[in-house]
Amino acid sequence: MKKWKKTSTALAAVLAASTLLAGCGNGGGSDSGSQAGSDTQSGASGSQSQAADNQGGASHQIGDGKVTLTIFCDFQNAARSYYTDLGDNPVVQWIEKDTGLTLEFIHAPAGDDGTFFQNMLAGGDLPDLIFSSRFQTHYPGGVEGAINDGVLYDVTELVEQNAPNFWALCDEENDPDIQKKIRGDQGMIIKFGSTFLPPTDNNKVFNGLVIRQDWLEKYNLEAPVTLDEYTEVLRTFKENGVEYPLALCEFFNQSQFSANNPIASAFGVSVKEFDLDADGNVHYCRTQDGYKEFLKFLHGWAEEGLIDEDLVSRNIDDALRLFQGGQAGMCFAHTYNVKQSVAVGPASDPEFKLLCLEMPKVNASDETHLSSPTRSINSNSWQVSADCKHPEEAVAFIDYLMSPDTLLLTAWGTNEGENKTYQINSDGQREFTEFVTNNPDGLDYDTVRALNMCAPFQIKYDETMEASQYSEAECHQSWDAWGKQNDGAYNLPRYLTLTTEESAELTRIKQDLANYSDEMVYKFIFGQEDIDAKWDEFVAELERLGSTRGEEINKEAYDRYLQRGN
Repeated sequence: MKKWKKTSTALAAVLAASTLLAGCGNGGGSDSGSQAGSDTQSGASGSQSQAADNQGGASHQIGDGKVTLTIFCDFQNAARSYYTDLGDNPVVQWIEKDTGLTLEFIHAPAGDDGTFFQNMLAGGDLPDLIFSSRFQTHYPGGVEGAINDGVLYDVTELVEQNAPNFWALCDEENDPDIQKKIRGDQGMIIKFGSTFLPPTDNNKVFNGLVIRQDWLEKYNLEAPVTLDEYTEVLRTFKENGVEYPLALCEFFNQSQFSANNPIASAFGVSVKEFDLDADGNVHYCRTQDGYKEFLKFLHGWAEEGLIDEDLVSRNIDDALRLFQGGQAGMCFAHTYNVKQSVAVGPASDPEFKLLCLEMPKVNASDETHLSSPTRSINSNSWQVSADCKHPEEAVAFIDYLMSPDTLLLTAWGTNEGENKTYQINSDGQREFTEFVTNNPDGLDYDTVRALNMCAPFQIKYDETMEASQYSEAECHQSWDAWGKQNDGAYNLPRYLTLTTEESAELTRIKQDLANYSDEMVYKFIFGQEDIDAKWDEFVAELERLGSTRGEEINKEAYDRYLQRGN
């Protein structure tokens, strides 16, 4: 580990210098990929208290002590003060013993915006294994483009022949489109070792609008469903002195909001994307008549003071604080925020009660199609570099991470030594011990987990853990409300891949569209521009900037996606 650590430090210094000279930098997210779970087993029988018990005594030797794999992956901030790198984690050390592999790590610095990855890529000295979303989201042509460029190794044949745990997880999904999701347009497997979800999490909408239920009861109001009902509720809140009837957040850079499109979806459009229609045609949302109606509707709310101009600079956390503190009657939230709000809201008001609302609709019987239900297989995945000298062992190692025993190990820890991390309760379920939940050294929960479990190696969330995390009735009610008459049928599949040329062209088009239209959208909402007078000019400018060509590129990629596996 030390040899790679020293080498990577020197490489980082060289790459940092080259960044200053070449102006090479790239924003837009980190490589955290911090999955939180394991397999679908709901518990463990007997007295499985040691990692060795988890492994059932079977041999998992891959390297026989003669193979070293270098790995680029996440390193949790909570562990950085205690460990040199992920190799100090006891789960990783146990895995090394179990597989006979030596694992050496390189990590991006804390707070990195993706620049470290770009510099590592530009330097051409890649580790054997890379866990990242950035090949999928930032590399021209995606994973297949990187394979064609000789940057990544095509693992397709190895995975097809010798990855039983991966294929078992794929089979568990019972998804007729699973092959479309794990492969690219050229048939290569590009999503090996991506995230899988257990039943608690899978196919649910995790984001939507929440309201003060106690205020609904106080003012004799029903939970709103239609836009007219939403308006009436917000008016009542304002008339009774609520400072922010609806504390909206900035639309365009809050990914949770723009991925689920509350309010906009009532008009059949997203807030900023290329969308599908019922016939499989692709449209840029802001050129559609429905988008004009969406903006006119929000303008009406703004004129009445039901939403405020501060939303332009407010993020989701800001809005939540207003809601939890009693200044706002409604806001946008994640299911985990629902859990938080139920816990902290009563500190500001003992009467605090929360209710999750259906996505607003024009008519109560309408269906909305632009939220994003959770799905197994995402943009994060394990990739083998073209320079890897041990591709067979690298693929075997990734598949090893997907075995049921290892999924439990990375989720719950080794449970060795004096500090046991989990125990089996009376229901036969695993649960964390007080060493984790009430640490005797005063370490917070996240730090204890970062030091004793191994989230960067977790490929499937653990069902027991996820069910426990969302056990509150309000969490379950959020899924019922946000998923009612609501699906993601009009979202372009997140599994589309673009050619290198398409990727470059569409990136430019989307940037040009956003640079012009983001500002105009807010001017329409807050009355600085007359939407009826300016709409045709607005749409014409979007078309001049490439919206029609963007529709064509996405439609071609969508058609290729539909043909995968045929």
